[in-house]
Amino acid sequence: MERPRLLYVASSFPYGQNDTFFGPEVRELVRQGVDVLAVPVRPRGELTTPDAESLTRRKPLVDGEIARAAAAELLRSPAAVLAAFLLLFRSPAPKVLLRNLVAFPKALWLARLARTWRADHIHAHWAGPPSTVALLASRLSGVPWSFTAHLADIEARNLLHEKCASAVFVRFIARAMEDLMRRCAPGADESGWVVLRLGIELPEPRVGAAPSNNPPVVLFAARFDPEKRHATLLEAVASLVGEGERLELWLAGSGRLRPAAERQARELGLEGNVRFLGYVRNAEILEWLAAGRIDAVALPSDWEGVPVSLIEALAHGVPAVASDVGGVGELLGDGCGLLVPAGDPVALAGGIRRLLSSDRLRDDIVRAGRARVEQEFAVEPVVERLRELLGFRER
Repeated sequence: MERPRLLYVASSFPYGQNDTFFGPEVRELVRQGVDVLAVPVRPRGELTTPDAESLTRRKPLVDGEIARAAAAELLRSPAAVLAAFLLLFRSPAPKVLLRNLVAFPKALWLARLARTWRADHIHAHWAGPPSTVALLASRLSGVPWSFTAHLADIEARNLLHEKCASAVFVRFIARAMEDLMRRCAPGADESGWVVLRLGIELPEPRVGAAPSNNPPVVLFAARFDPEKRHATLLEAVASLVGEGERLELWLAGSGRLRPAAERQARELGLEGNVRFLGYVRNAEILEWLAAGRIDAVALPSDWEGVPVSLIEALAHGVPAVASDVGGVGELLGDGCGLLVPAGDPVALAGGIRRLLSSDRLRDDIVRAGRARVEQEFAVEPVVERLRELLGFRER
């Protein structure tokens, strides 16, 4: 039987640092019999998911081929292209409109690709420009489409009503993101909304006791941006060290606020307790988790969806403490981790202390967290459900 064909549109996957968590889903789609062609709207950065490169059509926002395809689409159906172009002007903010206009030629190229490649469906990650490109390509090609909405992309309010009305389904990674969509796009068509987690590849269950390093290692893997609250975590660690606790904090990530965080660590006297590791590939972090090099994961952010870094920690038997924001409680609630108020270094320090000092608590959290990941985040059943939503039943 002929394999179904899926155009998989993202921001930069499989390049750069932002879309790396789509890798397991793409691999599992292929394993379950789907031909996937990944299309990054604005590919940038180095290749970060190497096994997806052979499945990818890497093109910049505009080049000669895209310009020719756009012109061909305009000649083929000028009225439809004009209507698609005018749709962009429903964007509520100049910045959003500009991003959509810049991506318009690529949308025309994608429409042509959808027809020539004989795609059965177009699925986009992010409710911003990638789903705008998919929406327009679907309108012009007649190929059905859908999208996954995450977090900040919803808050950008990029043609959300139009997208919800025309997509076959709208996928959210957390119930909190559904609620966010209702706030950002009141009155939007909810008939196709569904909550379906991001799947991860489950490692074998940990055998024996949870990691116990000397000193214990707490990991925070995130870019250095204001909403990630590195400063709150550094304050919490400083209070623990000041009370005689022995621990190391590993900060994996890059970003514009790293110099400020390094300065804060020096001012707090944490030079011997904090390691700034720069950007670390996800595969290496998974190796650390599997090898027992990490005792706990912390996430002090102001706002999150359901962070893959926490899902992967729980899958590897590493307990986590995090701010109770966004969809984090849907992962760590019910004893699957520790939740603390955002922006509260005292509460965060208390959570870290509890994780590192109580073997029984750690064991309870490890068991509950692993069970939740198996039930909701294992990539095989997630992709089985995604395939059903796409209309790709067994052929």
